[in-house]
Amino acid sequence: MFYHVLIEKKEKPRRGKNSNKIFKLDFESKDKVINEIIIPYLKKHEFQFNGYLLSADKITQILVREGDKRSATLSKMANDNLLPGITMYVSPSDAIQYNKYTKDITREIFKESSKKRPEEENIIDKQKVFIIHDHDNLEKLEVSNFIKKLGFEPIILHEQSSGGATIIEKIENYSNVGFGIVLYTPYDVGAKKEELKLSSRARQNVVFEHGYLIGKLKRDNVCALVKGGVEPPNDISGVVYVTHDVNGTWKLNLAKELRKAGYEVDMNKSI
Repeated sequence: MFYHVLIEKKEKPRRGKNSNKIFKLDFESKDKVINEIIIPYLKKHEFQFNGYLLSADKITQILVREGDKRSATLSKMANDNLLPGITMYVSPSDAIQYNKYTKDITREIFKESSKKRPEEENIIDKQKVFIIHDHDNLEKLEVSNFIKKLGFEPIILHEQSSGGATIIEKIENYSNVGFGIVLYTPYDVGAKKEELKLSSRARQNVVFEHGYLIGKLKRDNVCALVKGGVEPPNDISGVVYVTHDVNGTWKLNLAKELRKAGYEVDMNKSI
């Protein structure tokens, strides 16, 4: 069997052309059509098609037709069967659109492609470390520089383009990493209802994002770096905490947690 693909582009026809339709004819393998055209289209990836670099946002229509003869043969058959007195030429790209020569299998091939389409792997990047913080820019900078010193890339929310995304959407987009650090710094105060003494606490959104990150990365891959005097949520069992002390011991402890999470850490750089 032979497979013929027609793609109609969104852009206006160029000067001298009256159509945005482009063709690629005579595929001998349906899998080649699926793997080189349909799956990249479904994934919204760019792909080469008859000299054009295309992607889903540039395409209005894809049509796939199947026949038992090459397009050149179909063209010859169509021209040989023209009625006497008709002066026209049926090109291969015209002939493959005749229902008596080929069958439209667009719906079937898209359905088959969706089944064959491999699921996107959730690839964990252990060269990056996610950092959640509040408004303590000095601590954020200190921790970020330490992560860079270890040879990793810190992913900090406010440094990522937002595009109108919410915090949770940003975490979804950028937290595909092997480890996350949550900075607990004094911002709010609070206490139990029966207690009069107020304790320093992190912002509530930091606590919430901490929990969300645990749900995404698992608790062993998330560490809270708690500044002295800040009350961490103590009702959550098994959560990893490291005290951000002034003598710098936190660096060694944090490096150990990164190594436990599968990062290749040079412990000499943590000193």
